[in-house]
Amino acid sequence: MDIINITDTEIAQNLIQSISSLTTFIQAIGGLILIYLVFNIISFFMNKKKNKEIERINHNLIEIKNLLKKKKN
Repeated sequence: MDIINITDTEIAQNLIQSISSLTTFIQAIGGLILIYLVFNIISFFMNKKKNKEIERINHNLIEIKNLLKKKKN
């Protein structure tokens, strides 16, 4: 009976250790996903701001071209 109890205890400890390792791994992946999402959200807003500025510059260039065409004529 003592051998069976020791084996059961070792099996239980190994199972708990495996579950603990799996939990740690899942938490690490969750942390990486969270960092990835935060980076993408920040990147989205920065790109949105840059795109607005580029559109403004393009609009100004069109106006400058029109003024130069009028001046030539």
